[in-house]
Amino acid sequence: MGTIVCATRGGEASTRAQDRAIALAKERGDRLIFLYVVDLDFVDSTAAPIVVDVGQEVTGMGEFMLLMAQERAREQEVEAEVAVREGKVRQAIQDFLREVDADLLVIGLPQPQSRRRVFDEQGVHPFARAVKEATGVEVLVV
Repeated sequence: MGTIVCATRGGEASTRAQDRAIALAKERGDRLIFLYVVDLDFVDSTAAPIVVDVGQEVTGMGEFMLLMAQERAREQEVEAEVAVREGKVRQAIQDFLREVDADLLVIGLPQPQSRRRVFDEQGVHPFARAVKEATGVEVLVV
């Protein structure tokens, strides 16, 4: 049994990635883990109490998205685990892949019209290559 990690951040691209990860886990009988990374760099220069509040809000939002993904997996008769990590997205994902001895990372390709994007189409493929080079884990961009 292998391990599939699906990094999720919300939005249409993440939903597609989750659906593909669920289907692959069901087909292969693999362990499935949905991962959300909290990266608070955007509030770096803000007062400390605000950073704590924002961090809690972002973490709560991530946990909610993970629970929704977990429920969608359950509806497909796939048991999925969830995990939240903090830090820089690339490093946190790489560390998590090593931690769980993952075989596959599934990530979504943002649509050009999407306003909420961590990556654009040109950025996601170099990210995927860098993760594969650093960890040896296959990366599927959907």
